[in-house]
Amino acid sequence: MERKTHVSLPKITFILTLVLAGCQGSSDKETPPVQLPQALFRDGDIAFRRGTGITSRVVLAADREGNYSHTGILKKKDGQWYVIHAVPGEPDFKDDPDRVKMETIEAFFEKRKAVSGAIMRVQEDSIAAYRAAVHAERLYDARVLFDHDYDLADTTKMYCTEFIDFVYRKEGVDLPEGRISHINIPGFKGDYLLPNDIAQSKRLCLIYYF
Repeated sequence: MERKTHVSLPKITFILTLVLAGCQGSSDKETPPVQLPQALFRDGDIAFRRGTGITSRVVLAADREGNYSHTGILKKKDGQWYVIHAVPGEPDFKDDPDRVKMETIEAFFEKRKAVSGAIMRVQEDSIAAYRAAVHAERLYDARVLFDHDYDLADTTKMYCTEFIDFVYRKEGVDLPEGRISHINIPGFKGDYLLPNDIAQSKRLCLIYYF
């Protein structure tokens, strides 16, 4: 889908990063808000979280019907559940560029990052879900960078929802089903894929939420 052009000012770019990246919290790590039922999870399940603080309010202002501001995909490795997601502002080390990350599900749902969350599953296609998760890990290994331009036509870099849509489309699963969010709030406007555009998919069923 052709993407509308938005004002390219430093301030606007910063605000747009807040909107589509999800919320960042304090630097103090905390335990997950609840005990996660990890025995229920499968490769390819989709994790959603609602961030803490002002950035979450910004994304929900743009996505008025949505409950979540960020998303990733689950992959189990060596007995541990991980979430693979495209995110800025969460470096693993000094000078770590904004990119696709792979972190434990506990880290993804830390209290400093999430006030609520959910796990959803693509129904009746566990093979496609597994393959989507494998492809997501390959993109993580390739160190794909975060897409600060939020350009759905450019898949050399990706933002969070673009990343989920991309790996599932590779397996023939269309999660947005044509949905796209038309954002027109002070400072910027355009067409973007937001978490609720994926969460509304008829292919998804809710596995867990808090």
